[in-house]
Amino acid sequence: MNSLKGYIKGTGWAKFIAVVNIVGGVLSMFGILSIPIGILAIIAGIKLWNTANNLQNYEITEKEEDLKKALKNLSDYFTWYGWAIAIGLAMVLLVIIASLFFTSSLIY
Repeated sequence: MNSLKGYIKGTGWAKFIAVVNIVGGVLSMFGILSIPIGILAIIAGIKLWNTANNLQNYEITEKEEDLKKALKNLSDYFTWYGWAIAIGLAMVLLVIIASLFFTSSLIY
C-alpha cells in the first residue's frame, strides 16, 4: 500500500473535539433526562480520541493495522454520536409534546 501519511491531518483537532464530546457528555449527566445522551457522547468522544491516536501511530509506523483501527474507530464514533443526536432529538420532541399537552390542559 502506498504511504497515506501525507494525507493525515487534523489529529489535534480530532482530539480537541473528542475532549469537548467527553466533557459535554459528563456535563449532560447532571440532568436526569440527558443521562443517555451523555453516556453516548462520552463513548463517541473516546472513539474519536482512539481514532486520532491510531492515525498518529500510522504516521509513525505505517502499519496497515493502525489505519484499519482508525477507520473502525471513526465509524464507531459516527454511529455512537448519531445515536446521541437521534435520542436528543426524540427527547426534545417528547418535551415539546408534553409541554403542549400540559399547556392545553391548563387552558381548558
